[in-house]
Amino acid sequence: MTQSYFMENTQIIILAAGKGTRMGGDIPKALTQLGDQSMLEHVIDTIESIPENIHKPIVVVGYKAEMIRETLGDRVVYVTQEEQNGTGHAVTCAFPELLETTDQILVLYADQPFISKETILEITQLKQESNNSLAIATACIKDENLFREQFFNFGRIMRDPAGHIKSIVECKDATKDQKEVREVNPAYFCCDIPWAIHCLKSLKNDNAQEEYYLTDLVKIAFEESHYIDSIQINEKEALGANTPEQLAVLEKYLDK
Repeated sequence: MTQSYFMENTQIIILAAGKGTRMGGDIPKALTQLGDQSMLEHVIDTIESIPENIHKPIVVVGYKAEMIRETLGDRVVYVTQEEQNGTGHAVTCAFPELLETTDQILVLYADQPFISKETILEITQLKQESNNSLAIATACIKDENLFREQFFNFGRIMRDPAGHIKSIVECKDATKDQKEVREVNPAYFCCDIPWAIHCLKSLKNDNAQEEYYLTDLVKIAFEESHYIDSIQINEKEALGANTPEQLAVLEKYLDK
């Protein structure tokens, strides 16, 4: 099967509804400038650079959505998350726009601008060929400063002796030894649409934020004894920005 086949069967959803309070401005976090354009535009440019991709990405907007619409125009399909109820809820908002001709989704984030077209193609192909319900990207963080300053609060990937993912432990739940694990979860997920719809409708918000988390899909997959496929991406592709300090780190990586 060709890469065109995999992309024909895949719809990309970009989560871009956040306000970005910690950035300190009054614009959607997705429109935070990184170089000569916004973080979201970096992601859109990458998607549009994939010749095999024939579907416009679905962008989930929320806070000051009109600003994102003005910026992107008709480059994407828009859906609105009226209330900020978490990443899991944001993905469910995109369900009405999914095409009947596609059978899997790839979830990306407006505040993680360095995702590459090679990674998009690799994870969609892996998911399609494996016939498993879920494929994720992981990153092994070698740089000590990046690990401590950018990735320390990410979930840790736990593997069995055979190298298979056996769990993802959130930092707040991790033991001292688990917190030293350098393989983290950037939360790039590619999954079957029917499975995703079923699982996301059953999510619970019994957590401190009272939100529906997309990362709970991994927990559900474990509970259902699904094998989780994975690819490894480099540190740069996993980077995201929630604060001006983290944005400054991304700016250093623009030309690397």
